[in-house]
Amino acid sequence: MEIRIEPGRFALALMLVAIVLLIAHVTGAIASHVFHHQQVFGLVDSFDMNVENNVPTFFSAFILVTSAVLLAVITSQSTTDRYVGHWKWLVIIFTFMAIDEDAALHELLIEPVRDLLPVAGPLYFAWVIPYGLAVLVIGVLYLRFVWSLTARTRGLFIGAGSLYLAGALGFESVGGWYFSLHGEMEDLPYSLLVAAEEFLEMSGIILFIYALLDYLRDRLAGEPLRIFMARA
Repeated sequence: MEIRIEPGRFALALMLVAIVLLIAHVTGAIASHVFHHQQVFGLVDSFDMNVENNVPTFFSAFILVTSAVLLAVITSQSTTDRYVGHWKWLVIIFTFMAIDEDAALHELLIEPVRDLLPVAGPLYFAWVIPYGLAVLVIGVLYLRFVWSLTARTRGLFIGAGSLYLAGALGFESVGGWYFSLHGEMEDLPYSLLVAAEEFLEMSGIILFIYALLDYLRDRLAGEPLRIFMARA
C-alpha cells in the first residue's frame, strides 16, 4: 500500500487539528473562569493548553517528532550536501524539542536561573533566558545554511521560525509579565495568552512541516513524499 503525503493537504489537516484544540481550550477556559465549571467531565484539563500530559501536549510532541522524522529523511538524502551537518543537528534539535514538550524539561531551569538572576515581569518564567540565548547562538550558526536555501524554502523556514518564537518566547514573556503582575492567578486573560502562545507554536511547526515536505517534493522531481506499507 502506498501513502502519498501532499504538503498542502497534510499541513491543512494538522492546522485544522490545531484550530480544534484552540477552540477546545478557549471553551474550557470560559467554562472554568466565567461559569465556574472546573471539570466538565474532565474535558477542561484534557484540552487545557497550560496543562501537561494531555491532548494539546501530545499533539505538539507529535508534530515536533514529525518534523524530526522529515529532517532525518532529508539528511539521508543529503550525504553529499556541504550542509549535511546542519541537517543532522536539526534532527537532534527537534528530537530534543519533542522530548522537552512532553516532559517540560525547560521548566526545570526556572528556579536555578531565578537563584542566579533577579528576574521579574517578562522574564518571570526564567527559562526564556537560557533558551533565548540558545536560539540566538543557533540562529547565528545557521545563517549561511538558511541563506543557501532557495528563496521559497528560505522564506518558509524564516516564517515558521518567526511564528514559533513569537509564541514560545514572545507570548511566554507577555504571559510571565501578566502572571507576575496579577499575583500568579490563572484567570481568563492569562488563559487566552496561553492559547495565543501555544497556537503560534503549533502554527510555526506546522508551517515548518509544510516547508520540509515542499523541499522534499523538489528533491523528488516534483513528486510528493511516499510511504510504502507492506500488506500483512
